[in-house]
Amino acid sequence: MFSISTFFVASIAALGATAMPFDQVTKVLPRDVAHIGLDEVAGEYVAYRRDGSLYGRFPADANTAPVVKRDATCGDLSIEQAESIPGWDAINQYADDNWGTGSRKTVTNPSEYLDQPAQVCVTDEVVELSFEGDPVCQTHKTTTEGSLVGTSGTVAIGVSQGFNTDTSYTVSQASTLGLSSTLEVKVGIPEVADVTSSLTVSTSVTDTLSSTFDVSYNDVSTVTITMTAPEGKTCSAVAETKTCNMQAKGSIRYLATGWIWFNYDSKTQGHYKWAANIDNILTNQDDRSSFADFHGAMSSDTHTAYQGTCA
Repeated sequence: MFSISTFFVASIAALGATAMPFDQVTKVLPRDVAHIGLDEVAGEYVAYRRDGSLYGRFPADANTAPVVKRDATCGDLSIEQAESIPGWDAINQYADDNWGTGSRKTVTNPSEYLDQPAQVCVTDEVVELSFEGDPVCQTHKTTTEGSLVGTSGTVAIGVSQGFNTDTSYTVSQASTLGLSSTLEVKVGIPEVADVTSSLTVSTSVTDTLSSTFDVSYNDVSTVTITMTAPEGKTCSAVAETKTCNMQAKGSIRYLATGWIWFNYDSKTQGHYKWAANIDNILTNQDDRSSFADFHGAMSSDTHTAYQGTCA
């Protein structure tokens, strides 16, 4: 009977029998594969574990690399941006230790290997807003008169219920990763003055100093109440709305991921071109992250209660 590991190895062998684009090779590799060499003479990708041991060889097919559709939360990582991450020296040292310090060019997203790019992504973690100080809230009431329904003396009154906010935020410090790119971010709005529940809103943020973006949410709906109006009485509904204003801020993590190519002028360790995986070399996210900070004056309206009366 096949074990899972036997099946995995057999699958790798079957895939290795035909030429594959770079992304198909990397999808079947285990997490401990940290770099790949390109054997241009043999037309093969050569995969190595982080400890330098050979994992396997795979026929290369650079000519069938498709144009990859980027996720809304990711954009291309330039080599200049890659060099700005806190752990760049460790990546550079990794190349020195494994392939030497000879003359080389370091690149990201080479045109012949667009199928497995270097990217900068906004992480899937929710960016939680934090409030500076306590919210300043005011409660006000509005009165709505009812209208007769037919001739029965029944009165219908519409009142609003729910929560809405529409706030513009400004980027006060741009991330060095994803500079000028517009990516989708999930923003978490905490409870406001004990009258709302926390919620999450998706929005698009451009990573440029002083750029602005909106965080909007509206679940306000009209609730119709009906009342029987006594003879000679006028019915109305008094609705209560709580408006809160507060200073809010947040910080968005931009994360480098994917492959850095080291192209040597002379063959080293058997190859001219080597691809190093950012994620496997820099296992601590902080070493491949940069942050964008933003702030804004948040305002919210919560339609909290209503009461119908006839007088």
